[in-house]
Amino acid sequence: MKPHFLRRQGLWCLLLGLSTMGYAQSKGGRWQFENLGLDTAVWDARADNGTLQQQASFSAMPPVPEGGAYLWLDSANVHDYFLVDDSDDLDFTNENIGISAWIYPVRFDRVHFIITKGDQFPTPKTTNYSLRLADGRKLEFLIRDANDRAQRVTSSFTIPLQQWTFVAAFYDFNARKVYLWNNPRQAVDTLNFNQAIFANDDPLAIGTWFRSDPAAPSINDFDGRIDDVRLSGRLADILPQPTAVAEGSIAAAATVPSTLQVFPNPVFAAGEGNDGMVQFTSNLESITAIAVYNVLGQTVFSASHKAAVQPFRFMWNLRNEQGEFLQTGIYWVRITNGRNLLTKKFYVIR
Repeated sequence: MKPHFLRRQGLWCLLLGLSTMGYAQSKGGRWQFENLGLDTAVWDARADNGTLQQQASFSAMPPVPEGGAYLWLDSANVHDYFLVDDSDDLDFTNENIGISAWIYPVRFDRVHFIITKGDQFPTPKTTNYSLRLADGRKLEFLIRDANDRAQRVTSSFTIPLQQWTFVAAFYDFNARKVYLWNNPRQAVDTLNFNQAIFANDDPLAIGTWFRSDPAAPSINDFDGRIDDVRLSGRLADILPQPTAVAEGSIAAAATVPSTLQVFPNPVFAAGEGNDGMVQFTSNLESITAIAVYNVLGQTVFSASHKAAVQPFRFMWNLRNEQGEFLQTGIYWVRITNGRNLLTKKFYVIR
């Protein structure tokens, strides 16, 4: 496989270990965007971390459908997207494949790609799989066949502008059916689709169709916000738990089943002579590990957790694994029980 861009340093080593603990593997990944582009899926074989391209950015401006941030692709910019290097973990060949995401389109004037694995520049073009907004703001699942022809199925529903909508597609290869969602509860469309799918050596792009042309590295860019992108061969992996975004509304209305709290936040510490303490609490059950990382994605602290007492409560003295006191900055805490992950941003001020 050929890499297209250098990977970020400081990968989340804890997640690599947890991804193989007590959970059967599939392929794919999950990108939640409050963690600098890390692949947070617990079902895949490796961490397929990604990077922002051009003017793409992470944003936490409310409302946020999941976690603490999302991918922001401003319609004023061109060639802004999120790129993940090619890997076997992202390739699907004549097998089930599922894709889901929360999307918030702010503008629609042509076809816009939500996620695609392939390259638009060469002849023939390549598309292992793709989810996009097609004509009429319909949701569309698409592949390219052996004759370089686009093969697609299109939803009966329309995606609204200026609000968060859950979208998903699942191709049941053996049943020759594609199921399409516009809410997390149930599939809306069941469509016939009898096509082979082919792996390729090209990257996965979120928010565009990648082009291996430095002068114009993308086409049909998405305009708006994207969050919690999931890719897997198993249906259960791509369907989320209820989130803080109620269907049909950008207001927080639905119940969030698990939370992670940081107190105090921000954490004010006088300096080396005063070990400030921070407390992490959660109602997530059976937590097995906790870790803290900085804005570069580097782990500054990690620990296993075996206590069965509920709710979870962990006190930390703001010392990293070398015993050094944290500097002023932004940090993230992450807890996991081997299947579920919760992440929370907090601030340290000295």
